[in-house]
Amino acid sequence: MVCAFLLFSCNKSDSPAITGGGSMNATVDGSSWNASLAVQATSTSGVLSIGGTGTAGQINLTIGSYTGPKTYTIGAAGGPSNSAMYTLTASPFTSYSATMVLGSGTVTVTSDSGGYVEGTFSFDGKNNSGPSVTTKVVTNGSFKAKL
Repeated sequence: MVCAFLLFSCNKSDSPAITGGGSMNATVDGSSWNASLAVQATSTSGVLSIGGTGTAGQINLTIGSYTGPKTYTIGAAGGPSNSAMYTLTASPFTSYSATMVLGSGTVTVTSDSGGYVEGTFSFDGKNNSGPSVTTKVVTNGSFKAKL
């Protein structure tokens, strides 16, 4: 019950605070998406992970050999440790991934200072769990997340 109180306490602004601080936005298959519930990032042992959760979906970006601000490739040319994923957070709970095996994309980190990481992203996420491969096209992505 205490958790419910903390989660639903009054907030003087009209929009709820985003857990973790920061922002993440993108266009998914031509529709606007934003991380209205949570944005978070971690950088540990050369791995940068950034995630954002909205009411209809979640985007996760992972750079496995993070060395600072620059453009990182996702897909066969990007190496096995870079990935991006869009996951529906309502039934049918489907994930669309860009990895070394399927999909492609880029993550550009433009700033990593003052305790925040910031940049842009786009990717074609693939799902091959059915009889055919389906795709979600994620464009115009941007993020600013507290480390």
